[in-house]
Amino acid sequence: MEFLLQYSRFIIEGFITALTMTIIGVSGGAVLGITTALLDVYGGRVSKVLVGIYVEFFRGSPLIVQLLIFYFSIPAVTGLNWDAYTAGAVTLILNSGAYQKGYFKGAIEAVFKDQLMAAASIGLTFRQTLRYIVLPQALKIVIPAWTNELVSLGLSTSALIIIGVRELTSIAKTIAAQTFRPLEVYFTIAIIYFIWITIMLKIMDIVYRRVRIPGLEVSI
Repeated sequence: MEFLLQYSRFIIEGFITALTMTIIGVSGGAVLGITTALLDVYGGRVSKVLVGIYVEFFRGSPLIVQLLIFYFSIPAVTGLNWDAYTAGAVTLILNSGAYQKGYFKGAIEAVFKDQLMAAASIGLTFRQTLRYIVLPQALKIVIPAWTNELVSLGLSTSALIIIGVRELTSIAKTIAAQTFRPLEVYFTIAIIYFIWITIMLKIMDIVYRRVRIPGLEVSI
């Protein structure tokens, strides 16, 4: 597979794009997931309904369809002008946020109720309780589920090929078409994905082992 060396620059660029989109999607999704989880747990009826609609849409429809909607349909209706990378990043954030909402909600609800009562008894406000008691523990509890989302979204970046983002799978398709050697090309890309995902899993496993809460351990 020495012929791939001449395409190494493009493969690296595709990998960097896939990695960048993964980080953007998971990071933005985490912020959105925490926000919607808090609204679902502590918000009113209206906020719960709105969160439910958002989550059901993004968890109940294919990522590829979501990408097509945000890249083609929304600009056509609203006149919004954005490129494939921006549309892809926004879609990944919204998609990941819908899944992470469930993870964070479960983690928030896993914090023992007596801790909340203890916080109230020493005069902590609701915001202080969230900041110092609930969220620090929830962020540790959620790591195994969050790791699964990191892996899932990393693999899902391949769907960006549908809107023309030149990520790893898109680059592989181009190289295979030019060289007429799809077996070697796609096998190499699969190995890259495998190594990348394995490294992420190992890193997150180390992080979780260091910060996990005794009695609330979950296997990654």
